[in-house]
Amino acid sequence: MALYTQKLIERGMPPKEARLRARLRRPRRWPSLDDIVTRAIEQRLAEEDLRGPWHPLSAEEEEDATLAGRRPGNKNYPGFLKYRAYELPSDLVVRLRTTAVRVSEEPLAELEALGLTYNRPDYESEQWEQREALVELVFSVPRIVRQGLERYGPWPWEEWPPSAPIQESPIS
Repeated sequence: MALYTQKLIERGMPPKEARLRARLRRPRRWPSLDDIVTRAIEQRLAEEDLRGPWHPLSAEEEEDATLAGRRPGNKNYPGFLKYRAYELPSDLVVRLRTTAVRVSEEPLAELEALGLTYNRPDYESEQWEQREALVELVFSVPRIVRQGLERYGPWPWEEWPPSAPIQESPIS
């Protein structure tokens, strides 16, 4: 949409009118944000490290997977978070939660076995390092969504995420 607006401006259209024309054209021409996010997540789930197949979650696992922020790994993101709401198909949400749980089973079990599940001030420096290394292997639902958007979603150039590949702006 930004490129379309820029082209209209370059052809001599006033910026305000160009932005308005692009906004009016958007619903007919470009996919909705929900569609973009869904496609990005689908592509991320299709990558080798998350592909599966995974056996379905038990009722208890499904309930645990719906609790936000209850597991290590929710904060393993380089940068600041922006909260946005997306409407995703229910089958995609189930696949996303199942993938997050199944991929994270081993590191979470190891964290628990070592007694490193929770942040505690009395850990030795070696325990902190070991904990951080294991937490990096945990995939939460938000982490998978962020990675999908960073790899496959559109970003305004001024907001390019820290873990996304560096690219040049097409508007130069």
